Amino acid sequence: MAHVPDDTIVAIASPPGGAARGILRLTGPELCACLKGVFQPVPAHPWWDCNRPTVIAGVLCLARTLARLPCELYYWPGPRSYTGQPVAEIHTLGSMPLLEAALEGLLKAGARLAEPGEFTLRAFLAGRIDLVQAEAVLGVIDAADSAELEVALVQLSGGVAGPLHRLRDTLLDLLAHLEAGFDFADEDLP
Repeated sequence: MAHVPDDTIVAIASPPGGAARGILRLTGPELCACLKGVFQPVPAHPWWDCNRPTVIAGVLCLARTLARLPCELYYWPGPRSYTGQPVAEIHTLGSMPLLEAALEGLLKAGARLAEPGEFTLRAFLAGRIDLVQAEAVLGVIDAADSAELEVALVQLSGGVAGPLHRLRDTLLDLLAHLEAGFDFADEDLP
């Protein structure tokens, strides 16, 4: 399926299985509209008007039941979020049937199910991470042992990018000196 960076996507972000906490992640231009029909802040709070990262307690109205599930909404307005778009995470109980019901409600509210790696793709397209870091995210996720994880974490923190940026800066300095030598050939420049 083709990735469309201008729609709103959602995915369960926590690992499968039961846990004390489960996470649903959303991003996209219609994020607020999708959440307004599913998330209710307690007490009432205009979270969509926040211009900095915010955490709001509230309840999640599940699609398959009339139950109201306690949750917290973590909201990052764009463009300084991970994807460059508004991002939200809903933190609630980590029951897969509850998370799936919440996911169903968000899909009915207008979001679409994210493809694997689509949040990281949007971060790359927005210039929030470079290609080496995007590949490192995949390396961290797919690491089979501690050695692979360590290599991926070094790459994620700029292990390869740092030396490449220094080399680029050195080459740009050399190019500037070379061009100055051509432009001022009559001058006695070193």
